[in-house]
Amino acid sequence: MDNGGRVRSKGRPHQHMNLVLLSRDLILAARVEGAARQSGLTVVTAVDESAAIAAAKDANCRIVLVDLRHPGLQVSPLVKALRQSDSQQLPIVACGPHVHEVRLEEARAAGCDEVVTRGQFDREAESILLRLLKH
Repeated sequence: MDNGGRVRSKGRPHQHMNLVLLSRDLILAARVEGAARQSGLTVVTAVDESAAIAAAKDANCRIVLVDLRHPGLQVSPLVKALRQSDSQQLPIVACGPHVHEVRLEEARAAGCDEVVTRGQFDREAESILLRLLKH
């Protein structure tokens, strides 16, 4: 955890590719950890939007994954801020329950590179991450 208590890294030390996860969902985080490990990524968990934006600025960041169920999330301003602060145009993935159709559509409209349901992510996490690493 950083000295502000807002971002923590997990994974192998000396790993050079990060995935920023904006989520407080421990089940999703565990799934992301496993898929990231298989894809050669280290997960950096951000507990709020400003921490996600700060972590995404790191030169080692390769993907940003946003949990659409994150409390208080405003997906459009977040995507806009990530795009403005990012010179490498990181792929942004939004993930949410299939019953939250409005939130999923908001993420698409906001410009997320990929919008998937939790079920899709659970089934295809490794292939999604590997495909986006080629981005």
